[in-house]
Amino acid sequence: MSQRAEQLVLDYLSEVGLALHGRLSPRERTEYLAGLRKRIDARRSALGDPGPEGVRDILRVFGSPQDCVRQACEGRDLDLEDDDLIPPMPAHAVRVPPPWRGGPNHGLMRLLDGPGGGNARPHRAQRHGGLRGLSLTVRTHTSEAAALGLMLLAVPWGLGLTFLWVLSAALVVLSRVWGTADKWIGVGLPLAACAVAMLLWNGDAKFIDVYIARSLPDTGVIGIGLGSLVCVFYLYPKALRSAQEHT
Repeated sequence: MSQRAEQLVLDYLSEVGLALHGRLSPRERTEYLAGLRKRIDARRSALGDPGPEGVRDILRVFGSPQDCVRQACEGRDLDLEDDDLIPPMPAHAVRVPPPWRGGPNHGLMRLLDGPGGGNARPHRAQRHGGLRGLSLTVRTHTSEAAALGLMLLAVPWGLGLTFLWVLSAALVVLSRVWGTADKWIGVGLPLAACAVAMLLWNGDAKFIDVYIARSLPDTGVIGIGLGSLVCVFYLYPKALRSAQEHT
């Protein structure tokens, strides 16, 4: 048996196997190819183990791979619901999705969803905002969430909590989530808004230190509050996006 003749047989069986894919179950395909190989070997033995040209003549007798498919499937009622004929589902297709993509909720996420959990409203499974997004940001980037919370507390200037903005600015500077440009905006925008608001103060002061001391609590805190509110709307989506990518 020459190596070339054997390779011709193996190539032929390979093409037949590819043609039968999806037509027969794996077990049936293996049995058919084994039977076909026996018939080919029987003809080769009967002819005294011919060379490559003789093997080509034998294979022509069996027909093309498509002819073998018709022969193997002749009279077979193919049922697409047959589990043996359906390719197995890839492993990545059966992964349990995270809660914010419609997966099962646990812990705080379950409480935020309310009765019925995340499966009660599947059409909202792709939304990342609201309480789900806030909870994800707090759990993943606690420091950044604290900075945003302090900024929000500084917004109502009438409560006298504007000084909390200093703490939020420190957390923004130390953040590993926001980039350099984000930090400049998070710190610089409230300061710039404060300066503009102080310039709009219509009081009377002869000296600069007196002007600052009077305008800062009157109009400067308003600028800090408004600037902080804008920073929250700017920085929160970036923190949320980072939290989603780290989950």
